[in-house]
Amino acid sequence: MNLQQYLNQIRAGKAINFSRFISLLPELYKTQKRERFDVTLQAPQKWLVNCSLDLLQELETLAEHPTNRLQAADRGDSHRFAVSVGFLLVYHHALADMRPDVVYLEQDSYLQNFQAKKRLLIVENEENFFLPELMLKLATKFTKQQIDSTNTDIALGSGVRVTSRLARSWYQQYDHILCAFDYDATGLKMYRTLKTNLGDHIQFLQPHSYSEYQQCFKMKPKTQRQLMECIKLAEQLGFVALAATVQKHKKFMEQEMLLLEMDDD
Repeated sequence: MNLQQYLNQIRAGKAINFSRFISLLPELYKTQKRERFDVTLQAPQKWLVNCSLDLLQELETLAEHPTNRLQAADRGDSHRFAVSVGFLLVYHHALADMRPDVVYLEQDSYLQNFQAKKRLLIVENEENFFLPELMLKLATKFTKQQIDSTNTDIALGSGVRVTSRLARSWYQQYDHILCAFDYDATGLKMYRTLKTNLGDHIQFLQPHSYSEYQQCFKMKPKTQRQLMECIKLAEQLGFVALAATVQKHKKFMEQEMLLLEMDDD
């Protein structure tokens, strides 16, 4: 159930799963749950919950879905709503120097001062992004296609911006999209999100064989769960060689390692 459904149950005097209800509230309510709520156990995992009418009305306001980020901020949590505008840094063939261009993003439109190529290369890490020629060379090596600035634009896809609805709307102008992400659970999640929302023209940039990149898997997972999640995701996506390599070394490969390998070529 969502928060509003739990509040409806409380108003009706029905027992609820109190732990689950509390998990849906902002941190302030969680830390003050004993002061704000009176609970009585009715059955396993079922509690009668009593609170003041003012608190109930306050929570019902919180449960209403905001229509914009400003309204969400007024209700105490701007992160409940995505930003209405955004930007992406992009390298393209028409640039006069090494400064990337800025694309302005809105909900249903965007502003750019260049003609998009048919292919886009999304680069997750800033260090790699600011070496566009090297990343294009890497993409050529991995795909065995001629990829350069005359046929491919490059966008920085750092953080949550890369999979945002604003960015996905902008991506739709491209016929083919290459995702140069870290070889870990986070990178695979981002790729899966884009592929699910945009379709089969999304490709994860990886070597045909990981044999020459064994020494690049040096990043230790923070937890065992993170490691297993990466292996499972790789298998689900059909990246059998990547799954096997992560399983073998119990480590991930960061994108920056590829730059070291390219410098050796």
